[in-house]
Amino acid sequence: MSMPLRPGDPTRLGPYGLIARLGQGGMGSVFLGRAPDDRLVAVKVVRPEFADDPEFRGRFRSEVSRARQVPPFSTAAVLDAAPDHDPPYLVVEYVDGPSLTALVREQGPLTGAALQSVAVGVATALTAIHGAGVIHRDLKPGNVLFALGGIKVIDFGIARAFEATSRHTSTDQMVGTVAYMAPERLDPAFGAEVTTAVDVFAWGAVVTYAATGHTPFTGESPTVTAMRILTQPPDTSGVPEPLRSVVERTLVKYPEQRPSARELLDLLLATQSGAVRPVAVPAPPDDVVVDAPTSVPAPHRRPGHLVRRWAVAGAALVVLAVAGLVGGHMLNANRTTGATATPPPSAQAPVDPLTAILAGDRRFSLQLGDSRRFFMLEDGNAELDLSDGTGSRSQFVLKPVGVDYMIQSLTNEGYASAPICLGVKIDPEEPGTAPLVATACTPTKATLFSLGEAGRDADGRPAYTIGNAYGFLLWDAEAKRSDVDEVGEARYADKYTFVDRGEPPAAAATSAPGSPEPAAVTKPPASSTSGPKLVDADVSMLKNYAIDLGKPVVITLTGDSGGDYHLRSHPDGSVDLTGTGVTESTRMTIKPAQVRKRSEANQNQVQIVATPKVPAAGAPACLTDVRETVLRMEPCRAGEATQAWKLTPAGDSGLFEIKGAHTALRSETGSLLKEGGWSAFQTIAVAP
Repeated sequence: MSMPLRPGDPTRLGPYGLIARLGQGGMGSVFLGRAPDDRLVAVKVVRPEFADDPEFRGRFRSEVSRARQVPPFSTAAVLDAAPDHDPPYLVVEYVDGPSLTALVREQGPLTGAALQSVAVGVATALTAIHGAGVIHRDLKPGNVLFALGGIKVIDFGIARAFEATSRHTSTDQMVGTVAYMAPERLDPAFGAEVTTAVDVFAWGAVVTYAATGHTPFTGESPTVTAMRILTQPPDTSGVPEPLRSVVERTLVKYPEQRPSARELLDLLLATQSGAVRPVAVPAPPDDVVVDAPTSVPAPHRRPGHLVRRWAVAGAALVVLAVAGLVGGHMLNANRTTGATATPPPSAQAPVDPLTAILAGDRRFSLQLGDSRRFFMLEDGNAELDLSDGTGSRSQFVLKPVGVDYMIQSLTNEGYASAPICLGVKIDPEEPGTAPLVATACTPTKATLFSLGEAGRDADGRPAYTIGNAYGFLLWDAEAKRSDVDEVGEARYADKYTFVDRGEPPAAAATSAPGSPEPAAVTKPPASSTSGPKLVDADVSMLKNYAIDLGKPVVITLTGDSGGDYHLRSHPDGSVDLTGTGVTESTRMTIKPAQVRKRSEANQNQVQIVATPKVPAAGAPACLTDVRETVLRMEPCRAGEATQAWKLTPAGDSGLFEIKGAHTALRSETGSLLKEGGWSAFQTIAVAP
């Protein structure tokens, strides 16, 4: 999918005119170009930090020269290169067709001849690539394209120039995607050198994805995936025989035990006659407990090399931590790959909030990078926007769907309406933009998102990229709107932090039996007053007038006031009547005030208590009449005069006036007024 050129993009490189943007990756940007003979080509422009390195230019020149020797069957031919140009660029054949990733996402796993075509086509490409002395290093479904003449493998031949240059040898420049990386790329104990065997391993993972829709070592995060690559047998249960036997031969742990690309191609051709025998799946190290397959002979074990589980897993964590792929919550949560027995509930440690968020068990606000700004949906018909992070409009809940998520907005929390989720809007009248908008919570390619760990933010919290079939979620600061766009590698996508906001709407407000009480829950402060025991004020009249007591409500002015204004608190504790929806800041509970003695003077006096849905929000806060028209939410204090509000029925059933120690509530435009305005209120019951 091509996109218009962005401001600042070049329009010509050498003899090639650039007409559109195809994507962006860790090595640079990719443009759709037109050659002097009018042929369409893909022009890959190297990022400036690489281009300025003389050593890189030398390696780039060498690798391109070798890549041009790769025969063009089943590969995108390398047509031209300019290592000495500023910036350097590479010109390859433009393949106009969908990737394997896009095809599987849209149509599901491949079967029959289509699956066999992918397996043979990619193996043929690897045979040609390896025959020219080139290692691909980044074989994945996104680099397998369906062209008119068959399968084409792209993006080979220059990865080594980026990965091996002295200025760029740190692990965060490792070329490749974790799910398709061979064990020796994660831990040198499996092989000290990167050889063509890494591409053969990646072939097995790609074919498994094509046949099943998932990779053979799929985990909840790159860390878990790496652990499984190093310690677990592959999950190839959805790959049909006899192809499955070939795939399992390519996914063994040690590179010398895998077939070469040429041998792999021969094996695939042999499957047509059923000549391939089942392969034994190598077991993990001795102290790893897994479900052993029956009737499988013991695998060959390298003499003197018994790698203990935690040593291997630790190596993976070191590699991925340097690459910025490990979120701290994964270490804190101590997730494993099923290698040990699950402890009984009473012995399990409390789940940290971030792990609970990723499991869909807690609400969160989505913070944009280090901007201190948060995404929000104003209402059920709005486009995603930015806010200060307060209220339900800025809160979301993840809904896991397989390995992906839907992102449910809580903007309509408390109303009897269908849930709404974020989805990508593709508007033919606005080409080049794909904002996130509110839509039904139905799993589609527009509403399913994947999360990628992206290091930590300025506060040390795990950060994530958010992407789906259309690209990565970005914020266009100039246009002040969201956009889902292809940026190549995830490192160029915007990063987001999940800020914990407590339990989601459907969660119980109390802890389950046997579970620890949330540490942040505190009890209301005891009364500091002395004297007779406090009792509830007489509010029987209010019950007779259909005023909701003891249940969550919003307190609103009547329609005569010129607007549907809700009593609302703000993060700084101030209070006004600017609320227009059911949010954490407008949800209240009216209950009897506590008095020393019931009398006519204190009849119908109530406390108006903020009603957060999250017990961990702290001590209950009550509407406090600090001084005339100055209201605040302060910790509830029993017997406190400034927190006792007298409700007086006002004509129609359910309407009432509110008067405190200093202030009679009046408003017309949302702000509190000393005189004039409107004073008739009503309650509307909402979800607890």
